[in-house]
Amino acid sequence: MSDESRFDDIYLRLNELTEDVANLKIQAGTIGTSQVAIARTLSLATGLASDMREVKAEIRDMKADIRNLNAGMEEVLRLLRRGNNSEA
Repeated sequence: MSDESRFDDIYLRLNELTEDVANLKIQAGTIGTSQVAIARTLSLATGLASDMREVKAEIRDMKADIRNLNAGMEEVLRLLRRGNNSEA
């Protein structure tokens, strides 16, 4: 093999390696970007799940308050009815 053909072979290999490195950089950038996006999505989902637990607890409290108000109103109505019946 002549020196010129060896140099051509070396340059060809260098060009192939340069292309491979460029492709790996693109893939690494894409993977890194995907990992960041996944991490952000998981953080957001975790925060939303926590918020939902708080909202559910508040809704349970409100339902309990409404049941207590209904019970109180029923008692007031019962007393009013009893008072009207005793006047008759």
